[in-house]
Amino acid sequence: MATGTDDGRVRRVPPPAARAAARAALDVFTTGRPGVTAEVMSRTSAVLYLVGALVVVVGVLARPDLQHRGLLLLIAAAGAGAAGAVRSLRLRSRVWHFHLWQGAAATMITAGVALIGADHGWADAWLFAVLAATAVFFFPAPVACVHLAVVLAGLSAALGASGELAVGDLVVVACVLVALAGVVRSLARATETSGIDPLTHLPDRTTTTDHLHRALAPESHTGEPVVLVLLGMDHLQVTNQREGHAAGDEVLRETAAAWRARLGRTGVLGRWGGDQFALVLRGDVDAAWEVVEGLHAAVPPGRTVSAGVVLAEHGDEVQDVVDRAEGALAAAKRSRRGSSHLWTPGLPTVRGLYDALADGSVEVHYQPVVRLSDGVTTGAEALVRWRRGDGFVPPGDFLPQAEASGAVVPLGRHVVERACLDAASWPVPDGGEPLTVAVNASGPELAEPDYAAWVVAALHRAGLPGERLVVEVVEGLLDEHSDVVVANLHALRAAGVRVAVDDFGTGWSSLARLSLLPLDLLKVDRSFVSAVEPGREAPVCAGVIALAHALDLAIVAEGVETEHQAAWLAEQGCEEGQGWLWAPALASGAFADRLRCGSRVQLGA
Repeated sequence: MATGTDDGRVRRVPPPAARAAARAALDVFTTGRPGVTAEVMSRTSAVLYLVGALVVVVGVLARPDLQHRGLLLLIAAAGAGAAGAVRSLRLRSRVWHFHLWQGAAATMITAGVALIGADHGWADAWLFAVLAATAVFFFPAPVACVHLAVVLAGLSAALGASGELAVGDLVVVACVLVALAGVVRSLARATETSGIDPLTHLPDRTTTTDHLHRALAPESHTGEPVVLVLLGMDHLQVTNQREGHAAGDEVLRETAAAWRARLGRTGVLGRWGGDQFALVLRGDVDAAWEVVEGLHAAVPPGRTVSAGVVLAEHGDEVQDVVDRAEGALAAAKRSRRGSSHLWTPGLPTVRGLYDALADGSVEVHYQPVVRLSDGVTTGAEALVRWRRGDGFVPPGDFLPQAEASGAVVPLGRHVVERACLDAASWPVPDGGEPLTVAVNASGPELAEPDYAAWVVAALHRAGLPGERLVVEVVEGLLDEHSDVVVANLHALRAAGVRVAVDDFGTGWSSLARLSLLPLDLLKVDRSFVSAVEPGREAPVCAGVIALAHALDLAIVAEGVETEHQAAWLAEQGCEEGQGWLWAPALASGAFADRLRCGSRVQLGA
């Protein structure tokens, strides 16, 4: 391809295929093997330079008849100096720099062996084996072969300098070097999966965290800011439910491949776990934001990704930075899927949640559940509230990151313990039955093998009968193929605890799925209840209620806000409801006072 210039000359422009091939060749020479970073190369090269220098010194001292002793000691000093230079430049080193360091080492060994001569040089020539081993460990196979060729050429030049080169001996030594390189390469390949996510072939969470830790370490301070970006694939759980986990895995693989190609040598991209990736960058927020926008554009068609961005400071604890990034990611998902959010002081963090659990700032409030036929309060749903200052942190600001981090397990256990104790103290309505209390169970909680046993123990500690507890599980988290989940649900049922499907209709269910699980109660999601208006049909809500009847499940409607909705639901056969028509979520004391003042609400009064 040719283009014109301002002075009329023709400038040749390589075709796209040639440019792509050139970039690919450049990448081969500027990247190491998986998991082998410039830091690893720096440490290893420095040690090997020192070892080589020590070998030369020992050889000079052990062989007093050697010629050129002064020059050999000078080479040893150069090796020690090179070790110091490698380590002092480690923060600015790139992978391609180590091709030069390997070449310098080959030159030193060649010169040293040539000075010693063929009589004693064979012993020192085995230092070439160290170069061969490091080359196949550091670099991809094509580049390692080039280095191996340089080693063999240096060996030939060094031993041939004395004029007494025995070709047969050289061939044997060369074969041994090649065999040694092959063995090291095989061992290196066997360890490539260590620290690598097997699905995406990106660094796993542990390796990525190590990169972040090194970037934040005081000795790594270069003046460049460090930015951590957490990226979460939107609606991946829906893909897993509707199309199967294989489809979700393919989305993750395609995304990882697209991002790896776009980033090149920019930052460290890793698999954080589940539907999340992490990116560690050096640079200011503006530069990082541009990189993140490029990642948004590179996701597979039809997919979106949300991102949380945090600017770290040197000396920050790694967990603090991760907490902030998780908070920013949760804020992005809450604001608008497919967006990015920069962490600012005041956003809730997981560590802040743990601190709140410890100091009693996490409270449990209760929203009444009312029997629609007569307005009598029959129970309540326990809802977690995080008090901070004069107000509360919205649940949507901290629950998603609590689930992602695992903090939801101690959080959920705190709610169960508190709810059982409070429910055991509630007064019994006149002429009514003791009230029930419903608690929510997240996916990570149900995946704990001892979840059911812990709930039963909490019931015993509070003195609350199992029949008065309802465990609500979000529809999308009900996995009939999970032995642990199903075993927990059956164990709860055996203790008298009722199991409810929460937010029914918002996930993906089938009659077959629901019929396989031990369920007692179905909660109609508020989005269906909100469609119930005067003069307007609500066929979806009516269909959900009919489905519950067909499955012989009790029904509770969520988000009831008008008398018309309550009356319509009662006509459809819905037994109970909860919502602002009766009361919002109340603090434990306020809820108990409401019960003492009377729990009956007459519709139309």
